Amino acid sequence: MRTTLAAVGTAAALALGGLAVAAANPLAVAGAQDPAPATDEAPPPARPDRQGPLERALDGLVADGTITQEQADAVRDATRAEAEAGREERRDRWQARLDEHLGPVADLLGTTPEAVREALRQGTSLADQAEAAGVERQALADLLAQQITDRIDQAEADGTIDADMAAKAREHVDDAVDRLLDAAPGQGGGWRGRGPGFGFRPGD
Repeated sequence: MRTTLAAVGTAAALALGGLAVAAANPLAVAGAQDPAPATDEAPPPARPDRQGPLERALDGLVADGTITQEQADAVRDATRAEAEAGREERRDRWQARLDEHLGPVADLLGTTPEAVREALRQGTSLADQAEAAGVERQALADLLAQQITDRIDQAEADGTIDADMAAKAREHVDDAVDRLLDAAPGQGGGWRGRGPGFGFRPGD
């Protein structure tokens, strides 16, 4: 039973994709669980006792005269710039994916994906957003259920999950929808800390 629930949770999370991320932790969408976005301030100098391999290698090359300090700094700057470009690219991909999933929800609520995401970040669940917009909970539930079911079907067709896992995931669509509707991640509720399995953890 525990293994079944864990598999169902994983399959449902996989099927839901970016929308689950939005409800579970909308702040993660910006960086897709990457380190916090860089600010305009220059990163602090590396502490000698916490230097990574690159820092140690550059310091060694400077020490033995292979390169100058200016050259070492240029390598550090280029490495940081490349890392930031990668983070921005991942943020853009997650943003596009999130908007794809939140788009239909936002349309139903008469708002935008950005507004839905910001409300989640502030701790307003999808159910509360629907109520404020004068949209019946069941209408939003039906939309979410269809989104989840479509993604389960697609995951099965792609071979990402097998038929047995897909069938079990479909059995728990209603439960997954309820969790999505009532999650208020900005206030520490919902799935914060539960991971991607809709509360089903391996061994449960």
